[in-house]
Amino acid sequence: MSFDVILILVCSILGLMAHGSKKVPWLTKLLRVVIFGFFLFWAFSAFTGELFSNQSAWQLGVTKLLAAFTLGLLFINVRKGLSVVFSVTENIVSGQAFLALYKKADAAKAFLSERIFVPSSIPHMVAFFIYVNAVAFMLSSIDPNSGKMPMLPIPLPVPMDQLFTYNGFGLVLVSICGVGILVARKPREVASRLAWAKPTWAQVGIGVGLILFAFGYDYVWSLFTHQMGGDLGGKLANYNAGTFTAGGGFGASIILAVAVALCAGIGEETLIRGALQPAFGILPAAILHGLLHGQFSHAPLFMVQVAGWSTAMGIVKRYTNTTTTIIGHAGFNLATTFLFAFNP
Repeated sequence: MSFDVILILVCSILGLMAHGSKKVPWLTKLLRVVIFGFFLFWAFSAFTGELFSNQSAWQLGVTKLLAAFTLGLLFINVRKGLSVVFSVTENIVSGQAFLALYKKADAAKAFLSERIFVPSSIPHMVAFFIYVNAVAFMLSSIDPNSGKMPMLPIPLPVPMDQLFTYNGFGLVLVSICGVGILVARKPREVASRLAWAKPTWAQVGIGVGLILFAFGYDYVWSLFTHQMGGDLGGKLANYNAGTFTAGGGFGASIILAVAVALCAGIGEETLIRGALQPAFGILPAAILHGLLHGQFSHAPLFMVQVAGWSTAMGIVKRYTNTTTTIIGHAGFNLATTFLFAFNP
């Protein structure tokens, strides 16, 4: 069993336990003990250097911040502060604050018109605990001198089994467990919470528009990255074109290309837009989305590029649903994979 699969299962179990704590009070205490145990682990590692003797100064700093955030999550006042930060950020990014101000609303109410992250929610506390650890892992993998992430190698192209166990089914599993399937919500309620919905024709049109937007966005970024050097476009072309060499034949390679597009589109959008965005807001979810693309260790700007694109996708999801962004994401991935394969 791969490390990715183990992480998926652990996060899924923690999500179900968090929702189960509403009916089984001792689960709340157990989850607090787990979080406190991680705090002790990270604190001991950061301040003694006994556990990871090869940590750099940058990694030690990240570990210290992780320990502080982990401990802080156990206190309701810290979570209340996070709620205010997330809510203000969400209302600015989504445009709701400016709309409220235009309607002559009080400034304080305008920036807190939509509350994000419920301080008293154990599922939200556990979700942010997982979020913080994921972000810290990505940050600790960065070489601060070059901005690269050499600790995150990835086979090119992504193997079919990894597509389904991690990129596709794995991320969907974390998402449905994270919103409490069969524990706090029935399957239909889970679909509603994740904003899986039958798209209207207008939303299909918006999804197609997102594909065109993504092409334009990538083109503008390419003008910038080509000036920076490093040939990001060429490396991405090789990455996508490599999909057509992995199947052992043209037909099999097409199947792999479609799988790449669908697994990334459905899995990532379900997790980022469907599960995380309603809890933390558009921007924090987009930042994690960018960091999850650290496999391009030779192109750290790509993570920034993905985070910016993901923010735009999050705004669209805010006013439509996750299905709409799945259409845009999967469609763009499929189109670029084919374009890079036939005209790299």
